[in-house]
Amino acid sequence: MKRSKRLSPVIEIAAKDTEAALTKVGLANTAWLQEKQQLEELHRYKGEYLEKFRRGDTLIMSAQKVLELRGFLSQLDQAINAQQEQVALRYQQLENQRLIWKQVRIKEQAMQSLIDRYQNDEQQLEDKKEQRENDERNTAQWHRQPR
Repeated sequence: MKRSKRLSPVIEIAAKDTEAALTKVGLANTAWLQEKQQLEELHRYKGEYLEKFRRGDTLIMSAQKVLELRGFLSQLDQAINAQQEQVALRYQQLENQRLIWKQVRIKEQAMQSLIDRYQNDEQQLEDKKEQRENDERNTAQWHRQPR
């Protein structure tokens, strides 16, 4: 069996590894986008809440209501900070998965390059063998011709 054929299972495994790594990149990207969207929703909610507060009559608002509002905004800011950390974590996970995919892809390409080189070498040997056989056939015919 030729070397290039013996390595076929290896390239198939490398291709599957690359595909699996790419799937993980897609999942990490989806998770990051979901976390990012949730952060944007928190910012939007805070902006709407503050806008509603600004439109209201703050002079009529009781001290208790102001304290409740400050507490709520403080909790909302904490939630936004926590979500920002979550977005950063998901982004880092995405970058790690991209790096893993790149490494696996480089390995697959190296294996494919090796197989291509082996196939090229095998083809050259086959061509030389065929040429030698043709030369031998032509030489044999030349020697059999009457002179």
